[in-house]
Amino acid sequence: MMTSCQQSKEDYIKEFKSFVNEVSEECGDYNDADWEKAVKDFEALVKQAEKYEDLTAEETLELAGIQAQYTSLKAKNGINKVIDGVKDLFGGKKDKNK
Repeated sequence: MMTSCQQSKEDYIKEFKSFVNEVSEECGDYNDADWEKAVKDFEALVKQAEKYEDLTAEETLELAGIQAQYTSLKAKNGINKVIDGVKDLFGGKKDKNK
């Protein structure tokens, strides 16, 4: 994450978008450590928004959309972990019954 103390809000929004796009492209290969880092980076980006008091309604909506996209990716990961766990559980039971 490349942030600076004097980053413009436009650059901040671009950085946030870029971060979420990167997560979107690579999350299929993420392990738990990768997700932990992504969560920390996401939280830092969300917190950074607090310093921009002059966000327009349009910019606020854009940021909300970016956050929603990330949250969706994270939720999908959680659902996939549950599905994999269920598959393992039932797969394990099949193996035990052989």
